[in-house]
Amino acid sequence: MAHLFRQILDFLALGYGAQGVAAASGVLAVILIFSVIIVGAIMNAVEKIQIAVLSKIFGVRTALFICNYVTIAGTIIHECAHALFAILSGAKVTEISFLDTKGDSLGHISYVVRGPIFLKAIQHSLCACAPVFAGLICESFIINQIMNGTYPIWGQIILWYLAISVIDHMSMSPIDIKHYFQGIWAVLPIVFAAVFCYGYFIVT
Repeated sequence: MAHLFRQILDFLALGYGAQGVAAASGVLAVILIFSVIIVGAIMNAVEKIQIAVLSKIFGVRTALFICNYVTIAGTIIHECAHALFAILSGAKVTEISFLDTKGDSLGHISYVVRGPIFLKAIQHSLCACAPVFAGLICESFIINQIMNGTYPIWGQIILWYLAISVIDHMSMSPIDIKHYFQGIWAVLPIVFAAVFCYGYFIVT
């Protein structure tokens, strides 16, 4: 991230003072905000394509069974991420399910935002993008274990299963993206402030 920040700073050519750092921080904050949506949307599209391909080979019911029940570990992580981010940001989780029997999705979560409008906006955004962050963290840990751990064959199989399951459900649905944009106006200043402090520290 330090290298990217310096590249943006040099590209803008506004100097290494507060003005240059602020401009670079604004650009990087926007990149970070939209990167989350891009990753979530891409993973959602991959999931849809996977279901479509498997549906042509095995039929719709079998495809949904494979993408939902076979990779249920990913569903659990996905929904728990929604719930955890909702709770940490102050929202109230009213329902969470990992075994829905209707629709294309196996799990869902319901929550109620609480507090001032600024805090409610943050709750919407954080809850919406939670599976992307949780997925990236879990996937990094799992891949690290696969590459550097010394596990027997059954351990390797479990790790690869978890890696595939997490990737399969590291997505943002259209509803998630809508909720993410509901609170983006409140999240952006916080991200900007964090990036500015970080940027000012590394260039001074």
